[in-house]
Amino acid sequence: MKVACFWVSIALSVPRALAATSTTSTAAAPTCTSSLITSLCSYPEPGPDFAVASDGKAFCWDYCNDHSPCNFVIFSAGNPYTGTGTCWLYPGETFDASKGSSKCDNPSLSVYSKPQCAGGSATTTAGACAATATPSAVASVCGYPTPSDGCFDSCTASTGASDCLSQCAKADSCSYVVFNPHNPSNSPYAPGSCWMYPNGTFNPESVTACTGAPEQFVYNNSCPKPSPSSSSVSSSATEHSGTATVGATPGSTTSAAPGSNGKTAGNTTDLTATNNNSAPAGLSLSNPLAIGVAILAWQAL
Repeated sequence: MKVACFWVSIALSVPRALAATSTTSTAAAPTCTSSLITSLCSYPEPGPDFAVASDGKAFCWDYCNDHSPCNFVIFSAGNPYTGTGTCWLYPGETFDASKGSSKCDNPSLSVYSKPQCAGGSATTTAGACAATATPSAVASVCGYPTPSDGCFDSCTASTGASDCLSQCAKADSCSYVVFNPHNPSNSPYAPGSCWMYPNGTFNPESVTACTGAPEQFVYNNSCPKPSPSSSSVSSSATEHSGTATVGATPGSTTSAAPGSNGKTAGNTTDLTATNNNSAPAGLSLSNPLAIGVAILAWQAL
């Protein structure tokens, strides 16, 4: 009897042991390279939000890759002995050679193309879906009103338009957003506030005339969540799809597929537990090792 109990305990522990051996690994950061476009003596500096200290050119390439859209980056050399300097970023812009000058003996600005990165996982600043990483504004305006709740629940701080649209995509209900840049550069790629509108569409008649540069950027939600009604329909269709449950734990629902005459079909039982709120009803024997151990346990009995 002790031998039988021993084999039964082994059979029960095998699935847990197999599950424990599965591991997940974290992908390493991508390795980026970039081509030198030109060396300059001067070029218009970006706003303070886009000039960061850098320990070398490679850092600039990585920084550009992590802050899309970035089509080029400039490394401004500082200390020639340590290789440190400043990284200038120009989100959403393209390099304009006519703005720079190369009339000097020792150019200190190195202009690099958009980095090419390999390895690691793709960088998506937005976090909700890939489409929010490089948002495209449908309008740049001034004076657009706040959401109907007066910003009680629908306005948040944001690191940029991409983050704002990502928050919208994660929200239960969000149709479009208005990003208000509160930064010296008045840029949608720097920090600001995010206004989320749960329904409706952007109304261009609600704006006021701008006295200077646009102060608000409007984006449609390109990754909306399914509406509750569509989710309900999908759930109802699944409930009546004919899948039966056997050996379910208390609280679950067991049903059989109805036949064309309204009676229960006799051979349509699907041995699949569908209760999501409880543990599986029995031991799964889909693994060959588990099957072998179970046979040994049965023989011991």
